[in-house]
Amino acid sequence: MKSLLSNRIAVFSVIAALLFFGTASPASQLQAQTASSRLAVELSHPIYAMIETAELRGVLTRLSSVKPYTSAQVLKFLEAMLARPEAFSPAERVLIEHYAVEFSRGTGQEKSLLADDQGSLRLFPETGTAVQEASAGAAPSGATAGALLPGSARAGLRFEATTRFGLDGLYDLAAGTGTTPLKDLWHLNSRLVPYLSADVTPWLSIKGEAGFDIDKIERGLYLPYSFSKEWDAGHIDFSPSRYSNGELDYPSFSYDIRQDIAAQTDDGGLMVRLSRFRRDWGVGSGSFSLSGTARPFVGLEMAFRPSRFFAVSGLMGSLTNWEKYRAERSTAMADLDGDGNKEYTAISWQKMLGLQRMELFPFDWLTISATSSVVGAKRFELGYMSPLLFSVMYQNQLADIDNLAVQIDGSVQVPRLGKLYLSFYTDEMEITHLDELFTKARNMFALQGGAKIPLSFAGLSFATLTAQYTKIEPFVYAHYPTWYPDYRLRVDTSYTQDGENLGYYLKPNSDEFLVKFEAMPAPGLRTTLKYAFVRHGDNPSKNRGDLVVFGDVNKDLPYTPAGIALEKHFLHDGLYDFNHIASLNLSWRPLEARLPFELGLGYGFSYTWWEDTNGCGEPVPAPSLKNLLELSVKLFW
Repeated sequence: MKSLLSNRIAVFSVIAALLFFGTASPASQLQAQTASSRLAVELSHPIYAMIETAELRGVLTRLSSVKPYTSAQVLKFLEAMLARPEAFSPAERVLIEHYAVEFSRGTGQEKSLLADDQGSLRLFPETGTAVQEASAGAAPSGATAGALLPGSARAGLRFEATTRFGLDGLYDLAAGTGTTPLKDLWHLNSRLVPYLSADVTPWLSIKGEAGFDIDKIERGLYLPYSFSKEWDAGHIDFSPSRYSNGELDYPSFSYDIRQDIAAQTDDGGLMVRLSRFRRDWGVGSGSFSLSGTARPFVGLEMAFRPSRFFAVSGLMGSLTNWEKYRAERSTAMADLDGDGNKEYTAISWQKMLGLQRMELFPFDWLTISATSSVVGAKRFELGYMSPLLFSVMYQNQLADIDNLAVQIDGSVQVPRLGKLYLSFYTDEMEITHLDELFTKARNMFALQGGAKIPLSFAGLSFATLTAQYTKIEPFVYAHYPTWYPDYRLRVDTSYTQDGENLGYYLKPNSDEFLVKFEAMPAPGLRTTLKYAFVRHGDNPSKNRGDLVVFGDVNKDLPYTPAGIALEKHFLHDGLYDFNHIASLNLSWRPLEARLPFELGLGYGFSYTWWEDTNGCGEPVPAPSLKNLLELSVKLFW
């Protein structure tokens, strides 16, 4: 069945590419010398802070919130910023000109070790003199020496390493009073990533990565709610089992794979992409439907931008949870539904995600968006592949068996003053009276509202301030395992990939007050100062199916009369943890370096305490204090 599904998806991809080629404008097919890469720009790149600041100042308008952007899109944004020099300080113009040159040359993300431009193999390829154009205030053209040409191919290496230390424990050990062994006070996540990329035609770019990880994982050395796996499988180690989750006393080995195959018309009106990386679809700092903190997955995307007034995006992705592979193989049987017949008790985590997003831009200052999402068993469902079929309505023709949700976003922008935004996400709702919205557990939704403000301080470039409040009700993202025709196992249809939320990083039954300041105090230097106050409730000792309020994505609401009648009362329905979380991060990526690199330094602080808010009888842990030091390095060859 899996091979049949793979073949069908492959056929669909070929058809989509042919349709794309047939609909590309003649101009886009002929402009070989002005082609720019269609590959995605990773979400952690500093260019996103520059784009956001330009939007807040009114230089860029009607931007889609479906990210990552392609290099070609980023270059167009930079061209628009170069055309408005009065909106930026001299230091900011230097950064804009630098990245305009880099993205016009195809080196906006990394400089490749080897390049093959139309049959000419070069080591550490030099580039042309586009900097003179940018310095003169003109947008650099793709025809300059070193610009991307059809048939250009590149190969390189990227090395990334992040290590963390528990400062409290290290201080106690040095003072002779520590009880935590040294092996538990340091964490390492590192990878060596060889990659190949090419611009096959002016409208088609490809890139593949195969990273090799060496990790020593310590989950306790993450700030609360910030843990996310950066590897794609279990770890191979030297124990008798030879396989673990990486949480050992010594480093072990894993891997991390990514790819991007993207085709896009020259005007950006149509894009088709088959890729595996992190994505972000939303207007705030983190999205309910697909957030930048979500684990990567293979996704087939289509995006249409035929008009400045609207954009349509669609995605179908393949989801799993590699940590559950042994459980999926179980052949145990039991009477699960009380009908006297035995069924397999195992649950499959082989599922798919469908997303459709419509964005309306009626004015330069107003954006209204709607996103529908579906998680269900893997199958070749054409309706979920279509960006123009809203899955929440379409699924009623499919017996309503999938996990569905809807998100509505709105943002209002006042140039140079900032942007106000609001998001509403509903998972399941059944309202007979409005006052039941916050009292009935059956009403599963999330709210987010905030403001992003551009700041002007002497010596600080691209400074922004974000103030945001997020509220996620109980049982959001959770869903009961679902039976599907022709499946011998129930399928987990929770809104997760690799056991982590696809949406906002917080657990259900949580809220967060967030303040974040970002700036570039010097060329190549970025700083982020963040404070969050997070409250989260759960009944962790109770089992799935018990009639209590859960704050766990793996524990769903029982769909029984008693379950549907269950009431919720935020801060008064279980064991709650209260978290003060602060962090300061600095990263430095020199603008001019033959071998680009990035160094990072971070400090994190958190204080957490717990309260039994309703006498639920849950054990109350002692307060927890964390002081963490983070060091990181990236090398781009």
